[in-house]
Amino acid sequence: MGICIPSLDGAVNLAIAADLVDLNSQIQSAKGQTSSMQRIRKHGKLIIGVKDNLPPLGFRDRQQNMASKLMGLEIDIARELAKELNLGLELLPVTNRDRLSVLQSNQIDLAIAQITVTTNRSRLVDFSLPYYTDSTVLIAPRHISISELQQANIAVLKNSTAIAAIQWKLPRAIIVGADSYQAGLAALKKGTVQAFVGDRSSLTQWLLDNPDYQITGQPLALHSLAIALPRGLQHLELREAVFAIVEKWRKNGWLQNRIKYWGL
Repeated sequence: MGICIPSLDGAVNLAIAADLVDLNSQIQSAKGQTSSMQRIRKHGKLIIGVKDNLPPLGFRDRQQNMASKLMGLEIDIARELAKELNLGLELLPVTNRDRLSVLQSNQIDLAIAQITVTTNRSRLVDFSLPYYTDSTVLIAPRHISISELQQANIAVLKNSTAIAAIQWKLPRAIIVGADSYQAGLAALKKGTVQAFVGDRSSLTQWLLDNPDYQITGQPLALHSLAIALPRGLQHLELREAVFAIVEKWRKNGWLQNRIKYWGL
């Protein structure tokens, strides 16, 4: 008796056909357009969205005025990327709220601004290989142990993905929503909460400035930061170039050296 191998059903065939139509429409729309890499070379510079208030990723020297030079891990990455591509560079500070929208509207060529790779974001933009693995950590006064935080008030940004990690690791803790890092850390210093949860990279400088506090326990979660690039076939040459450069940095140790330099 022979084995019957079922054919693809109609729904699957329709899905494949829809994907092919979508790909074909992308190809047709890209025809006749100047590629983003051609446009960038014509202008002679990359425009990169960065943070200017987040040490040690991207910030200005606090001893200088607001016009002082940008510095940090992500600033180093932006400068080295422009150097690798033999292009000039314009750094444009962006907010968390706007960093993807200005990329999608072509106000910047790419963004290196503490952007975590997520499934939802991958539907909107493309990503390079990760340049840094960040962690979600819990900070508290040095005299408080992790066991004492089992039923404590813990502040975290409202709607943060870290809320699920807290609920998993500390299910009896009381989660207090904060509007910003500043608000959550202020509540911690006032004692209205006993701990604050956030990204290690965002808390590095604060911990240096506040030695009475420390990271308590193990990281609650890990997440990758990567360069965000616009989607579309007209951006393919730019994406491939950036991907190759980041891959080289990961292999030759340049990224690890800069991460170590900035104390991450």
